[in-house]
Amino acid sequence: MRENLEKNCCNDKLIEDIEKADRNLTDEEVDEKGITDEEINDKEEPHKELNSKDTVDEDKEGKDSAKDEVSVLQEQLIKAQEERDEYLSMAQRLQAEFDNYRKRNRSAVSEAYEVAALETVEKFLPVLDNLQRALESSKDNDSPQVQAICKGVEMVVKQFNDILEKMGIEEIDALGQPFDPMYHDAVMQVEAENEEQKNKVVEVLLKGYKTEDRVIRYSMVKVAN
Repeated sequence: MRENLEKNCCNDKLIEDIEKADRNLTDEEVDEKGITDEEINDKEEPHKELNSKDTVDEDKEGKDSAKDEVSVLQEQLIKAQEERDEYLSMAQRLQAEFDNYRKRNRSAVSEAYEVAALETVEKFLPVLDNLQRALESSKDNDSPQVQAICKGVEMVVKQFNDILEKMGIEEIDALGQPFDPMYHDAVMQVEAENEEQKNKVVEVLLKGYKTEDRVIRYSMVKVAN
């Protein structure tokens, strides 16, 4: 019986040692687990910081990229504006040149037309001269037939003068005027009867005609000296 008792005591102690060993093992596992969690936390923390830094870097890169795009667009806009101004200036120059060409062309055409018209008028002036001479030579003739003819000639002369007036052509005023080489052609000279008559036109041999800025035919005159 004593042996049984001692055996039981040994068994109880063995069980107690086993339970104690289990408890120690559990604490060690807990400690080991705690260390493991801390290590994990320590390892995870740098990753979090790294991820945060990466996010900041990405944001910065995104902003820098946006700034670069804006800068490129601004440069393109400036270049486009410069090209626009250049093309506009070119178009304005071409328009001005075309306007000047058109004015010159219009002026040249107008001048050519005027010259041609005046040359035509000049060719008809001798006809007018002859009609006027006919009237001058027959003014003292009292014949009814001659007077009837003169009346018809006067009507033709009036029509000539009306046409000249409409064309801006007028007779050059010469008789009694100071001699002017711009309008008068002195074909004869006579001695002046007095001081007042000197260098003046005393007779018109052939009437002259002019426009506002052009002489069609100079007056052929006799000048007193």
